Amino acid sequence: MPVRRYRHTLSSRAASCHSLLLLLLPGCVAFNLDVSQPAVYSGPQGSHFGYSVDFYSPDQNTVNILVGAPKANTSQPRIVEGGAVYFCSWAAGGAPCSQIPFDKSSNRTIKVNGTKEPVEFKSNQWFGATVKSHKGKVVACAPLYHWRTFKLTQEKDPVGTCYVAVHNFSDYAEYSPCRSGLEDPEGQGYCQAGFSLDFTQDGNLVLGGPGSFYWQGQVITAGIFDILNGYDFRNLQRRVNGERQTGVAPADYDDNYLGYSVAVGEFTGDSQQELVAGIPRGAQAFGYVAIINATDMTFILNFTGEQMASYFGYTVAVSDINNDGLDDVLVGAPLFMDRESDGKLKEVGLVYLYLQEEEFLFKDAQRLLGTEVFGRFGSAVAPLADLNQDGYNDIAIGVPFGGEDRRGKVLIYNGHSTGLISKPSQVLDGLWSSDSMPPGFGFTLQGGSDIDKNEYPDLIVGAFGASKVAVYRARAVVTVDAQLQLNPSIINPENKSCQLLGSETLVSW
Repeated sequence: MPVRRYRHTLSSRAASCHSLLLLLLPGCVAFNLDVSQPAVYSGPQGSHFGYSVDFYSPDQNTVNILVGAPKANTSQPRIVEGGAVYFCSWAAGGAPCSQIPFDKSSNRTIKVNGTKEPVEFKSNQWFGATVKSHKGKVVACAPLYHWRTFKLTQEKDPVGTCYVAVHNFSDYAEYSPCRSGLEDPEGQGYCQAGFSLDFTQDGNLVLGGPGSFYWQGQVITAGIFDILNGYDFRNLQRRVNGERQTGVAPADYDDNYLGYSVAVGEFTGDSQQELVAGIPRGAQAFGYVAIINATDMTFILNFTGEQMASYFGYTVAVSDINNDGLDDVLVGAPLFMDRESDGKLKEVGLVYLYLQEEEFLFKDAQRLLGTEVFGRFGSAVAPLADLNQDGYNDIAIGVPFGGEDRRGKVLIYNGHSTGLISKPSQVLDGLWSSDSMPPGFGFTLQGGSDIDKNEYPDLIVGAFGASKVAVYRARAVVTVDAQLQLNPSIINPENKSCQLLGSETLVSW
């Protein structure tokens, strides 16, 4: 851990003589995230404000906050709890947040036997369940959005939909890749596009749709420019130019949930980022995580879980932990069960770190085991960049149902040359209680951006059950070594040549 050292030296050789004293103070080490005054943002009660969070940086000098509230009400006519995304200006003490008008319209309609009937269903669509930004572009999704599939019957499918915002929220476009002719469960009818969400470094959008093809799931990617180009609100079915999708697999892959989580990283040595997708019910419910070629959507490499039903792949993240220039993979398994000394199993959760050694090659996983039963350790894993400025990237792990009174907590782990230090360097305890449901502090995390411009990355923590978000700012770590140095260092008691102030008495010095 880097330190700034301040040494104050006092000399006893002066016009007067001073008492002899050796003062030793141990190093004073401060944690990197300031827990004394987090900035707190609040949303409407019951709106699940804080279910998703991200930083929003439209330019190099500005960083603000985006917060999803998937059960919020909006001004959309006749839409109940359609969900919303809030823009929150940065302020050290928190500030009011405002809804971003991604969609102001009610359900679109079609004529059926001469009668106008809705062709889509936006109530309870969970818009804002996911939100992500990249260089001024923002995407937010509603994975439970339903549409009627142009059938004469009133059947409706949860295909999911997303909205793109650019130019500081002045231009919008809808993107619903599963609103296609491949309807019903055997197609993309239960896709739930936008269940997971990320951006590549080039600004391409990556979506997870875990319900496609009898819940085999799929991953979809498209360019933001291509989504905006030629967009027409009236066109319900549209294939975006350059869009890529993983396809249907044999029936053995049903109920796997490909795309439950997504991330991006570089693992093939060609400077072209690959896609990382969690498949928590795959491999006979052991779960696995796949690295996917972003060009042809073929599967390159898998990491497989070690325990059935641990939900390995519930969350995935990518970061260069050991500063070797290679991306590493982190995988959460929040339902992992550990065996106690008496042989009984307890659900504590587990996070795996796979360090990349070279292209297509990873070390055996480092395992970080949770300690709190039913705490859901590993529900969220967030890269923090280099929080303590020691040259290695750090991470935060959410334990949303752990801590005192199950208020939730977040654990900070520091990186080093061989992986992650196994003991957390800091614990953020949940700030709120909730009567109706657990507050879920740590259910969502986002780090890696410097919101207060002090050259240290900060962390956003969501607590959707309390409809609150906390922003923890990083601060410098300072170690103070205080020493009193004497000159001369050896005292001769026979040499009484120092006269005390206000006295004629001579003393040794």
